[in-house]
Amino acid sequence: MLPAMPDAEGRPPPRTAWDATVPEPRRRLGLRSVSSQVARQRAPGRKQSMNEPDPGRLAATDAGEMTQEAPSRVSRRAFFKAAGLGAAGAALGVSTIASAQQRSWDEETDVVIVGSGCAALAAAAGALQNGAKVAVLEKGPIPGGTTAKSGGAFWIPNNPYMQAKGLADPKEDALRYMARVAYPQLYRADHKTLGLSQLGYELLSTFYDHGSRVTRTLADTGAMLSQQQLGATGLLPDYQGQLPENKRSVGRTLRPSDQDGGPGFGGDMVRQLSAFAEARGAPVRVDHAVTRIVVDDTRRVVGVEIGTPDRPLSVRARKGVVFGSGGFTQNAEMRKDFLRIPVLGGCAVPTNQGDFVKMAIEIGSKLGNMNEAWLQQEVLEEVLEFSSVPGGVFLLGGDSMIVVNKLGHRMYDEKHVYNERTRSHVTWDPSRAEYCNLYQFMLFDDHAIAYGGAQLMPPVGADMPAYIITAASWGALAAAIQERLASLADRIGAFKLDKDFVPTLQETVARFNDYARTGVDLEFHRGELPIEHAFHVPGANNDKPNKWMYPFAQTGPFHCIILGPGTLDTKGGPVTNTSAQVLDVHDRPIAGLYAAGNCAASPSGQAYWGAGGTLGLALTYGYIAGEHAATQP
Repeated sequence: MLPAMPDAEGRPPPRTAWDATVPEPRRRLGLRSVSSQVARQRAPGRKQSMNEPDPGRLAATDAGEMTQEAPSRVSRRAFFKAAGLGAAGAALGVSTIASAQQRSWDEETDVVIVGSGCAALAAAAGALQNGAKVAVLEKGPIPGGTTAKSGGAFWIPNNPYMQAKGLADPKEDALRYMARVAYPQLYRADHKTLGLSQLGYELLSTFYDHGSRVTRTLADTGAMLSQQQLGATGLLPDYQGQLPENKRSVGRTLRPSDQDGGPGFGGDMVRQLSAFAEARGAPVRVDHAVTRIVVDDTRRVVGVEIGTPDRPLSVRARKGVVFGSGGFTQNAEMRKDFLRIPVLGGCAVPTNQGDFVKMAIEIGSKLGNMNEAWLQQEVLEEVLEFSSVPGGVFLLGGDSMIVVNKLGHRMYDEKHVYNERTRSHVTWDPSRAEYCNLYQFMLFDDHAIAYGGAQLMPPVGADMPAYIITAASWGALAAAIQERLASLADRIGAFKLDKDFVPTLQETVARFNDYARTGVDLEFHRGELPIEHAFHVPGANNDKPNKWMYPFAQTGPFHCIILGPGTLDTKGGPVTNTSAQVLDVHDRPIAGLYAAGNCAASPSGQAYWGAGGTLGLALTYGYIAGEHAATQP
């Protein structure tokens, strides 16, 4: 998922049902919805940059056309009500019956699909195209899940568009890149499985083998048309395109087409796939929260129990149940218990509470990748007000801008991608026995605002949002930051700047200014990666050798935004095989049970291979799940 952006004529994305869930405290803070951020971020008279991306090139918006008339109907309360349908831990689990034939069911179908985002709707398409009767059940008040508010980008190696253009992407090379980034601690270039477990290797291999097929099939059958995604420099590079293992670093990111055949967003993916399902008798049924998996006395999954606003229902699944219900970003207890980073929330919709993980544990599923997530930074005060944020901190704008920790030190290349930056938040300082990077401070001056704001900064001359702290000097800014941290102590603890923060920061800024003048960042090599050039077109006011750096002004005002760790969504859950069948603790398939997307253990490990890494896997394995389930006796 990527930042929201205007359309090809510079108009903001349409207001959506998701925008309607933005809480009032967010507006009081000046924390705008993704759509409204985009509408205000371009300064007059300046060339459009990837800080304000071209929608024909880079994806992301909220729910898009599918729901643009919904704000009057869908409220924040409706999402919480829907979340409550499956949130009661005592209600989630497994029901055992003697046999499916002996139970009285409210409905019967071939394949039950749980969720209505990318993985779920791809599963519905796969099942329908193989002759199955399908029921699609969505916990929330609108279809689409987190996919609907995403950019819709999906990452597919050796995809049909690459093949048509003669962009070779051999399997061996693609697997080396995927394995190297997914499991760097295991990767061995000379090993037959590249150092991965046999299943881990097979899951990546299957993704390569079938991703292109699924993309082509969906397009050929009219289920979902798509196209390649462009960045400022042409075909969008992978997020780790600089690695020697990545032999073909551009062209793998795709996006759905819109109704006019142009580049679309996540809403267009949901619109196309849900329309395909509805036309074949499988409309998305909202406010239907699956609370229990039903198994017979052989432990085969034979159906589900559902909570609705009206009454509980039971649906028999003659061939299988496919979960594509999202991760557990909105479950604070699960975040605390499983994630390595103390995440505060993220982009996932409020209904992503890990319901499937709870049910899968009871049925005896093996869990995997539970400590990982598709990571992004958040404006701290935004995510504290509402853990399901409309959009996160994808790009850090400005050239005279750095991010420092509580000690006053930089930690990374600030123009690198969101997933990699967010990993720094969990760094442990053994000598100080604390997470010095847990909350971070994005510092910039007025020149950076004129250069380009990338979602967070206002245009020149506009009022500052309340989450931006401003002061006339570095010392005064540090005092204001500490005051703001103290005001949040009841939610973040006693996090304080180091006593030597100001002198250390002054040294850090002086070094950065030298790097900006020479054009070379000797510490973190800012401005050198292909993805940085694709995401960040420089502002017109930068005349330095490296267009992604500029010296800070000698005098204020200086500004700060406090950043915290968050996710797009988590990516751990039940382990699946290459047919997307859920495995038990003995690595045996649980008959009739499938999972894909963020509710399952992701084959990507810790990797974010490129834009659309989450949806590419979800689309491919969702389709495989529906296809396999439909062909069962």
